[in-house]
Amino acid sequence: MKSFLVGYFEQILVLVILAAAILGTFFMKDKTLLLNFYFLPVVFASYYLGKRLGVLSAFFSILAIIICAIIFRDHFFPRDQEFRGIFLLSSWGGFLLLTSYAVGGLYEQKERRMEELQKAYIGILEILSNTSRARTGTRKAIPSAYQSTPRA
Repeated sequence: MKSFLVGYFEQILVLVILAAAILGTFFMKDKTLLLNFYFLPVVFASYYLGKRLGVLSAFFSILAIIICAIIFRDHFFPRDQEFRGIFLLSSWGGFLLLTSYAVGGLYEQKERRMEELQKAYIGILEILSNTSRARTGTRKAIPSAYQSTPRA
């Protein structure tokens, strides 16, 4: 199940965003609850897929809501509060993009740390293998940075 979710994460994400936009437009009276839902898939996409795909999913979410708002104008913009609705959608979209960018930055930071950790691990393994070779007498050319003084 986990491998299926990981393999088809992007397709599942698109399906969830579209389903939420369409179903939420029909069944929810307060659209601000629907808008807040979009933070979840965008945060997951940003953290697990990176900054580029996170911002792309945020943009796709904003586009889906704008299309639903144009098609179902009465649901999103009551006649006496059109400016308020437009302001609400634009501020929500801006914060959604900022959130995806920030969480995508966390993803990149996590990846850099993981890379550094892997390099340090490989370096430690090289030092340990060179030390064990030195003790058994099968010493190869060891770079001067790794040479240790012989113990008496």
